[in-house]
Amino acid sequence: MEPTKQAGLYKPVNTTEYLTKYEKARVLGIRAMQIANGAPVQIDIGSEVDPLNIAEEELKQKKTPLIIRRTLPDGTYEDVAVNELIVINENLVL
Repeated sequence: MEPTKQAGLYKPVNTTEYLTKYEKARVLGIRAMQIANGAPVQIDIGSEVDPLNIAEEELKQKKTPLIIRRTLPDGTYEDVAVNELIVINENLVL
């Protein structure tokens, strides 16, 4: 199954359009580690220095440069851009 690609980003076809709390935790952790190790930030951070807060703000602004691979029960997978997913409970602190 080939994922649908639109405007350079992957959209979910067979899976939910929502970012799960587990995916959110992993995305924020990975992105915060990247930022802490010197990766370029995709947003204007102002005076913010905490990598986790920067990663959360990138997620809110839909500027997180990551793709999630969701494995399906039949062994195939679907790649989905984080920015294409709907984030619920944005104020929920992990």
